[in-house]
This record gives sequence, C-alpha cells and structure tokens, in this order.
Amino acid sequence: AMKGVHGKLEGGEMFSVALNVFHEHKHEAKFTSWTYINDELFIPTRPELAGDIKIPIYMKENFFKLLPKDLQPWDNMLLWGTQYSRSSLHIDPYNWTGTNAVFQGVKRWKLYPPGQDHLLYVKRNRHCGFPLDCFKYNSEVDAFDPDLKRFPLFAQAKALEFDQMAGEMLMIPSGWFHQAYNPEECLAVSSQFFNSQNAQMVLHEILKVGDIKKSQLPNGYQYLAPKDQVKALVKAIPPQVIARGKEVTKTTLDQFRPKS
Repeated sequence: AMKGVHGKLEGGEMFSVALNVFHEHKHEAKFTSWTYINDELFIPTRPELAGDIKIPIYMKENFFKLLPKDLQPWDNMLLWGTQYSRSSLHIDPYNWTGTNAVFQGVKRWKLYPPGQDHLLYVKRNRHCGFPLDCFKYNSEVDAFDPDLKRFPLFAQAKALEFDQMAGEMLMIPSGWFHQAYNPEECLAVSSQFFNSQNAQMVLHEILKVGDIKKSQLPNGYQYLAPKDQVKALVKAIPPQVIARGKEVTKTTLDQFRPKS
C-alpha cells in the first residue's frame, strides 16, 4: 500500500499501484505532492529478502512471538518514500518499541518526550484496527508543516530533532510521539518489539481496549514475571479474537496469490 498526498498531510489517501509505476514517477514529488510506500507484506512474503534482515541483539527477546501467529504484528515494513514524504505524528500501536533502519537516503525525525499530549491535539477514540484491538494515538498536527492558527498550543511542544543517515538504525522509545520526514528519496525498514523492558506499557494498552477481560486473568497476575504475564494473557484471549485474526490474515494474503 502507498500513501499519496496532494496538498496537506491530513488529506492523504491510501492506494495501491504497481511498483514500477511508483518508480517511474517518484522524481516528480513536491512538498505538497508526494508518495510513500508503507508495505507490511512486501518483505515478509519474499523469503529471499526477509532472510537478509538480521535481528539485532536488542530485539532477541520479543514477546510478540508468544501471541497466536495470526495476532502477531507483521514484521519488517518496507518504507520507500519520495522526497518530501512523511508519516503522521503518532505513537506506535500497543506502545511497542519501534525500530527504523535506513538503507538509502536520509530520514529526518521529530520525537516528543512524554507529558505533552495536551499540546499535540491527539485524535480521540481511534482504534488501530488490528485483530487484537488497541487504541490509536495520532495527532492532527503535521510537525513539519504545522498550522499554528488551528493548533496554537503546538508551538509550546518540545521535540528532539535529528537526521538519520543510511546505515543507521533508530530505536523509538515506547510512549513517545514521533514523526518522520524524508528530505530526499529514502528507503527504510521498520520493525517493533515487545520485551521485558516495555512489557507493562504494552500489556496495559492491550487490556485497555477490552478485548481481553481482566477478570479472566489469574489471581496474582500483577506479581508474575513479564514473560509469564504475557503467557497468562494469551490464555485469556477470546476465541472470537483468534478467529478474527485468522480471517484477516487469510484475506490479506489472498490478495497476493495468483488469480486462477
């Protein structure tokens, strides 16, 4: 899938187009007209590419692997953006720890330390849409082109700003709003993990939405080690959530199977 913008970021639309068409037209980008590939399946459905991506030592412990396969987030998202392309200002789903590795080009970041939600105009009551649901935290503000007449409090928000170069990997702290901007064509891969260091934040987000009832967790759950808490939570996942995950996975992968 790709995101295309003609005008403001908030007017962007998701669509699909052949990769060669994107490649032929990517040089035509402008600040108000650009395209950004955000494809979760391009790499996972191509074992020859997936095998080239090694797991850093920091990601060896990954509790997402304890979830039923159809509830695990897709790994290694391809991010290929034209010049001027950018993400929204957001916190990652489940409050996981995100990673971003740049292979070509430059990626410019703004990261907002926690405690500034009241300045960021966060959209309320949004859901991530995953089979194991969670709330989604996206800002209405484009941090690289802010409309301070509409969002005056944003002028008070403090960010860490830096450029990420090719060959560098960024780890995005759980709970930090962040936005990426590509000042030139940029090819990158993003991923995520859920381990003993961020487990309490991720488990809190999973339970907050209500798919899994706290009453189904064992007595003394809060005193268990993080890995054991995850295992207990997995046992409490309702069958309908697992069935929803299987259906979503099947529907998604069917799009990539040759038509008979």
